[in-house]
Amino acid sequence: MAETHFAEGHTETGAVWRIHYQVRGIGPDVILLHGGGPGATGASNYSRNIEALARHFRCWVIDFPGWGQSSKNLQEFGGLGPFHNGGRAVMAFMDAVGIECAHLIGNSFGGSSALCAAMDQPERFDRLVLMGPAGGMVPGATGPTDGIKQLLTYYLGEGPSVDKLRQFLGNLVYDTSVLTPELVQARFDASNDPEIRANPPLTPPPGGPGKETFISLDSRLATLEHRALFIWGLQDKVNPVAGMELFTKIPDADFVLLAKCGHWAQWEHAERFNALVTQFLF
Repeated sequence: MAETHFAEGHTETGAVWRIHYQVRGIGPDVILLHGGGPGATGASNYSRNIEALARHFRCWVIDFPGWGQSSKNLQEFGGLGPFHNGGRAVMAFMDAVGIECAHLIGNSFGGSSALCAAMDQPERFDRLVLMGPAGGMVPGATGPTDGIKQLLTYYLGEGPSVDKLRQFLGNLVYDTSVLTPELVQARFDASNDPEIRANPPLTPPPGGPGKETFISLDSRLATLEHRALFIWGLQDKVNPVAGMELFTKIPDADFVLLAKCGHWAQWEHAERFNALVTQFLF
């Protein structure tokens, strides 16, 4: 089992942050960024990938502030919205542990945070792997998907419950039979942390989503010089593949669509994912 560590620092306003991480392997630095669902952690999101990727890269697997064992203060990073705060947290982490430049792998929330970080400080990053990133505008959509609604309201009302979590997780995968009672319970236990309940990292934005939510509308994407690989499940119910269109403005981006795949491409199709990513990052 990998040793766990903590990086610490202060935001521009003086707030103390702490990021829990594991590091495995030797080679070029790769930072793995998890999604924003209740109970998500870096280790759980990438449980089927870390061993394979660590054969070629030094893999830094973090919990974003607001999740896992990290401090519960994503909002303290002072960005325009949660994705920008996620990007700032990544850069703060890199400064704290001495990473000058890294590849980024990000799923959902982690994917949009990776894009924000790369747009803010392009010189700090090399290649980007993005799985169903959030912030894509879906043509004709009149509101968020059920998966996004369930994510944003999970801590509201009566608060976390196993039933609410099971419904949310059902939107993440193509084949729901993989959602064993043990998996659901472990994820629920992680989501039911009193500190997270007191300060959830993601809640409905006041007044509805604004420009800061739709990362795909950021004009800087058209001048992003990084090589990028988008991996998207054709059956993604959380961030539908129709939201991919505006990301195609990135000049050097490739797109891989996986059949019989939902929102967890790295988990549902781990063997193919690991091969694609290893080849792309070399």
